[in-house]
Amino acid sequence: MSIKLIALDMDGTLMNSKSELSEGNKKALEKAMKAGIFVVPATGRVYSTLPESVKNLPGVKYVLSSNGAAVYRVGEQNPIYTNFMSVEKALEIYRAIKNVHCIKEFYIDGYGYFEKKILDCIDTFHILPVFRNFYGIQKLAVEDMEEFIKQNKNGVEKINLPWITSELRAELLQCLCSVNDIAITSSLGENIELNNKGANKGDGLKGLCRIIGLDMSEVMAFGDGGNDLEMIAEAGYGIAMANGEQEVKQKAKFVTLSNDEDGVAYAIEKFCFAKS
Repeated sequence: MSIKLIALDMDGTLMNSKSELSEGNKKALEKAMKAGIFVVPATGRVYSTLPESVKNLPGVKYVLSSNGAAVYRVGEQNPIYTNFMSVEKALEIYRAIKNVHCIKEFYIDGYGYFEKKILDCIDTFHILPVFRNFYGIQKLAVEDMEEFIKQNKNGVEKINLPWITSELRAELLQCLCSVNDIAITSSLGENIELNNKGANKGDGLKGLCRIIGLDMSEVMAFGDGGNDLEMIAEAGYGIAMANGEQEVKQKAKFVTLSNDEDGVAYAIEKFCFAKS
């Protein structure tokens, strides 16, 4: 069966180590879309922080964000598929980790929010320079996170705990051990990602496929991290990056070149266009 949709993780997969979309990968995506293949960014990022170089590619019609908790039609504000955690569950998580000194990001209605007090000590966290300006610009500060969560009746797409040390990771996981019915993953070695139970990129991708009338056997999915596992395993063509985690490579049907070697372009050419 031919490939009709290509789902792409962003960081560590489509984007190189400088968080840039290379010319080689860009041309491969354009070639695929010209051939009638859907190209769908599938990211742990919240919708509003999707790289403009990707979102503005002519032909990109759908975006899977927040680890599959929300699927958007590009240009529209309301998602066409959701799997949010309830306000009650988000509050339970917040209260469990409230006293841990870390950045707590809540993804709500397509935007990322964090506690304003973090700005006073932002430089104490080991944030990659390319992401430093997210705070206060692409991600928005709120005075009282608990009250803010209560006001958003639609629920929470995802909670992200980024830029944490191994010691903080252990402390946070200990705090969360009593919280049931959540999915805990990671896209980088320095974060913890929390979603509603059952929410993942594989689930979001299946939701989109149902809407547009495709089967998962017609999907090629690229990824490198733990939050890509379900998507890689359930796609007809699961592709892991050479720079990806070992568990992802084991789930994949093929391991392509690294994100700094246009691994996405290489696999698209191999599986979508190479003559048999």
